[in-house]
Amino acid sequence: MNWDDLHVLAVLEREGSLAGAARALGVNHATVSRRISALEESLGQTLVRRLARSTPLTERAKEIAAIARDMEQSAQRIERLTHAAQGTLSGRVRLTAPPALVSEVIIPAMRDLRANHPDLQIVLSANSHIASLDSGQADLAVRMVEPQGKQNIVRRIGSVEFALYAAPDIARLPPQQWRFIAFDETLAHVPQQRWLEEFAGSRPLDLLTGDFHSQFAAARAGLGVALLPCVIGQPCKELVRVCGEQPAPRSVWMVIHADLKHAPAVRAVADMLVAAFSKG
Repeated sequence: MNWDDLHVLAVLEREGSLAGAARALGVNHATVSRRISALEESLGQTLVRRLARSTPLTERAKEIAAIARDMEQSAQRIERLTHAAQGTLSGRVRLTAPPALVSEVIIPAMRDLRANHPDLQIVLSANSHIASLDSGQADLAVRMVEPQGKQNIVRRIGSVEFALYAAPDIARLPPQQWRFIAFDETLAHVPQQRWLEEFAGSRPLDLLTGDFHSQFAAARAGLGVALLPCVIGQPCKELVRVCGEQPAPRSVWMVIHADLKHAPAVRAVADMLVAAFSKG
């Protein structure tokens, strides 16, 4: 039995389709199908019902996939413990953070880290979704939502302020004529969006996007007033701040997997993050 085939089965069970598993694994549909067939042959079991429009797992396959997930998590823990035991500042550290914080705060702060620790490889994921440290998606994370649970190391490292920005010709309009750039439904729940909706009142929110960088570009193009992180809006000479009112700052949190809290490489990245956000 090949462990890689078991891993493919676990991913197939998690993703729910051959196409989804192929995307998650970075391979093609045929490779996933071939791996599953090889596992079926080695186990002497039918694992997938090959229907016209779907490939549901059999009950036995679901049981095997659950065991494979446990094996995968155990292997990841061994990897983390080995990583933590390394006494040198080398190897790979996986960091995830919201895109705006990656581009405006984290990347500018990485110059000294790279100069001081040239053997350290950073895998930097700019993503708004909350990555799971327990499943091995990241070693540490920066979040704008306070992490729940006590299994990882959590520290508040700073805050992000927001303000209203617009191109100069939009800023010259009477406030009652302002039109707003806002988040779409995927981020309608975030505090600054709720503040913007209340501030706008009856005025239209008529350009909706899923990220700050699109809103930033739209504001620079003169498409409306945007509520942006000050680290994005304030340095931009193409935008002006249009109103003294602003929402409460949002806290920034750093999360480190508990198994890696003493790993020198992870500590170096964590120290870089603390220093970067303390400057704000």
